Amino acid sequence: MRPPGAPDRLDLVVAEVEADGQEAAAVALRDTLLLAGSVQPLLERSAGDGGRAAFLTVTRLDGSMGLTGAAGPERAVLGGVPGLVKTLAIEAPAVFCRAVDLDPALSAGRCAELLLDEAHDAHARIAQVGLAADGTRRTLDLSERPGDLPGESGAPEPGPDDLLVVTGGARGVTAACAVGLARAYRPGLLLLGRTELADEPGWARGVPESGLRAAAAAELKRAGGKPTPREVERIARDLTGQREIRRTLADLAEAGSPAEYAAVDITDPQAVARALAPYADRVTGVVHGAGVLADALVTAKRGEDVDRVLRTKLAGLRHVLDALPADRLRHLLLFSSVAGFFGNRGQSDYAMANEALNQLACALRRRTPGARITSVNWGAWAGGMVTPELERMFAERGVPLIPLEEGVRYFTEQFGADHGGDTVCVVGPVTPLSAPEPAALPAGGVELHRSLAPLDGDPVLADHAIGGHPVLPATAALGAVLNAVRQVLPGTRVNRVTGFAVHKGLVLDDRRPAGLRLAVRPAGTPEAWEVAVRDSDGRPRYRARAEAGALPPAPVLTGLPAPGTGRPVTAYTDGTLFHGPRLRGLTEVLDDGRRMVLACRLPDAPIADGAWQAPGYSPVLADLLLQAVLVWARVHRGQAVLPSAVGEARRYAELPGAEGFLVVVDEVAETSGGIRCTVTACTAQGHVLLEFRGVEAVHAPGLDEKFRPASA
Repeated sequence: MRPPGAPDRLDLVVAEVEADGQEAAAVALRDTLLLAGSVQPLLERSAGDGGRAAFLTVTRLDGSMGLTGAAGPERAVLGGVPGLVKTLAIEAPAVFCRAVDLDPALSAGRCAELLLDEAHDAHARIAQVGLAADGTRRTLDLSERPGDLPGESGAPEPGPDDLLVVTGGARGVTAACAVGLARAYRPGLLLLGRTELADEPGWARGVPESGLRAAAAAELKRAGGKPTPREVERIARDLTGQREIRRTLADLAEAGSPAEYAAVDITDPQAVARALAPYADRVTGVVHGAGVLADALVTAKRGEDVDRVLRTKLAGLRHVLDALPADRLRHLLLFSSVAGFFGNRGQSDYAMANEALNQLACALRRRTPGARITSVNWGAWAGGMVTPELERMFAERGVPLIPLEEGVRYFTEQFGADHGGDTVCVVGPVTPLSAPEPAALPAGGVELHRSLAPLDGDPVLADHAIGGHPVLPATAALGAVLNAVRQVLPGTRVNRVTGFAVHKGLVLDDRRPAGLRLAVRPAGTPEAWEVAVRDSDGRPRYRARAEAGALPPAPVLTGLPAPGTGRPVTAYTDGTLFHGPRLRGLTEVLDDGRRMVLACRLPDAPIADGAWQAPGYSPVLADLLLQAVLVWARVHRGQAVLPSAVGEARRYAELPGAEGFLVVVDEVAETSGGIRCTVTACTAQGHVLLEFRGVEAVHAPGLDEKFRPASA
């Protein structure tokens, strides 16, 4: 029950995540997770009414999401909060979720302004943002090349003179990695685990693992006890674990690495200090592979379970490092997870713990530049914590698993010279372990509000000026339709748009409206939506019907001339086209007959804040298709025309602007006011990428005089 006076819905929750010291930081992470679970239903209720409901977290590490390491190890743990945010975005797809890291040098007033900007951002699926004092805004993505994270190339490869502590290293995936490390480099290894080693009882010797439960039950009966299923399972599991540890030690010895095992709970600092004291002066590195799971949705998380998950990953590492001389540390490899990098349904606490490891790696690398320090974000392994049931689920969803031998090879490669500078990396398949559930659109639809202020002074729009005034390209209005559906229905990809019409184009002069209102409503089928765009004064501007679902296979155009066989385009300088340099992508006329073929090449460029585009769709590159229609009208009718409608748009693949593509104008019918045609973007081999059918382009008095380039 809600307390009296408690709200029944929330539109915005901003959680400041702040603490001094790693232990306090872990408590702050736990409390933020529990807060998220308590407010999620209220935010979802608000989102269900058609508005934007947002959950934002705020840290003040370095303005770069903690990746510079400048916050230091004591505060770096706070950088784990994006793991929660990304998981909440999966479990509550109707809620706008973002983790914002602000530069400590920013004033309170500026921080408030920046947070409000983030809460209204059109890119709803960006999970984390860093905002620096100099105005730089950073987001995070994957790259095949190392970035500019702190640190040098680190220490040389380990060898027989090194002694490495391996947490969680006597069983499972980490044990297999330890054996791989032994075979590659032969260092000394000290394995830490929770299982106590004892001499195997006589009744269990020679009994295969499949028969241990029956043998344990028989022994309990013989001793006069009552063999309960829980006690039998405990005994069999303990014996199985001890056998696995002994096999690991034997494999390490065979591989040439002297190895020992110590039973210790790494969440107990005194126990860790006692266990490591005899070895401390010899230890040169740590592999931190220990971890536990306590899967549950954010709304069902319990504080004690969250603490247990965080303690094992974070306090466990701290206790090990505190027990060792810092100046001897040459190697530190942390087992993180893509659950933290992408978020994962049911694993918000585990995601936070692993994200925190990433930030700790950055901070420790900065503090100890001569050491090799890496946090490896693993995909799901075949084995380890992945049960057969989970493995089947991943297979059904197309999530590849890391085969054990391949994963071990990746692990040992991280100690090689080529990876000495890695700090945070993703290894193995980079597929997210889970994705947002499809969100449902309310019966009455949703209305989005888009400010036009970000368009002021935009360089692309300055190059799309007619009669001296910037005009929003029709392809940008189409991009706004795609973007609107994606915002209200996260994860939805619109491949087909029909009935796109320009009621009144948007001239960005002093009389422009303050913004647009985009109403997205169900269109009678589960995968179709009507989108009506009005300005803030209520005047209709654009409309369209958006549809999801698979398209038929992309067609292939035949009989196309080869690029390089035509003549240069002069349309940008002879008054045919008004477009400025950033939009001049038509490069060559290959055929100017009734079927006109032009070659294109143009670097893509964003328009303002991203509200005018969608993944795989660039309004700048798509504009080249409509430019080709204008060229056809000038060549064959001697008129300047502007597009007013697109009967159907089909998106097959992304336009490769920098690589170049062809645009074909065909199926032209002349109308009293202009022309109707099909215009298609395709590869040089004819494979269709984007198709606009039923394009209407009309002539208006005085238009010819206004068609002057934005710049000569």
